[in-house]
Amino acid sequence: MRARALALILCGLLRTACEAPAQGTDIRIIAPSAPGTGWDQVAQTLRIALAERGGLAAAVSNIPGGGGLTGLARFLTTESETDLLVTGLTMLDASLLSRSAADFDRLTPIARLSSDYFGIVVPANSTFRAIHEIGAALLADPTKLAWAGGPNGGVDHVAAILLARALGVPAQHLNYVPFLTSAEAGLAAAEEKVGAAMLALSEVHAELVSGRLRLLAVSSPDRLPGFDAPTLTESGIPLDFANWRGLAARPGLGRDQQHRLTALIQAALASPSWQETLNARKWQSAFLPPEPFQAFVRQEHQRVKEALRAAGLLKRGPAE
Repeated sequence: MRARALALILCGLLRTACEAPAQGTDIRIIAPSAPGTGWDQVAQTLRIALAERGGLAAAVSNIPGGGGLTGLARFLTTESETDLLVTGLTMLDASLLSRSAADFDRLTPIARLSSDYFGIVVPANSTFRAIHEIGAALLADPTKLAWAGGPNGGVDHVAAILLARALGVPAQHLNYVPFLTSAEAGLAAAEEKVGAAMLALSEVHAELVSGRLRLLAVSSPDRLPGFDAPTLTESGIPLDFANWRGLAARPGLGRDQQHRLTALIQAALASPSWQETLNARKWQSAFLPPEPFQAFVRQEHQRVKEALRAAGLLKRGPAE
């Protein structure tokens, strides 16, 4: 009875969402990636959470490709006021590299959801015992330390560039060794094929637990439960950076509907299924409502763009 009452309240908040379309779906969540990936896990968990907290039926559609840009392009054509797109740092980064940031900026922000902070890791037998030793090595000669991560220009590369800049190391001098995926980069570090890596903690947690990697520092503003390592900030390196994820709606969505969707999502984030996913994936809760989320994205846009330019991966456009 209480669940039914909550569903009716949320239907009043959402209006059009509860006028269920023919397929019996109230909300459609677009995951711009393949099943089983981070964005898909966000979408699938929210699908369950919306049912748990509001009694609403949500469907997930996967549109993989181009670092999320294929899904973004398709989503920009939607006219539905209840379609939601899972977005994040990877999509922002890909939009800058492809010079399609204007498309990303057209989205209507709904909420930031989570942060997956980075960890600086080294092989178990590495001579590096603390983050300041990594910093000293990079300052002495960055070309001598092979640094693993995902593809060139991707979020792992951006994280390494930001770390180098925070240390005062020229980003273009980094000896960055790209791998097809972050998981492969973590495995390369565990097998001592590279000297260090800065990867999302969700990607290296298993190797840390197994003891094949050691964690020297985390990129969060505060120490993280379950990870025995100092933050970069407390180690004297001014850097706070995460692989964040969020939700957006179609361009031009009305302000009232925007905030109705945000209220619905905020309620879903209190569900047991969402909390279980955060714990299992080692993500941190990072909810932001539309206006602060939009301001945050603008700051990230500038920070990532400057990092890519510093490494020679992005040139200035004709109008800049």
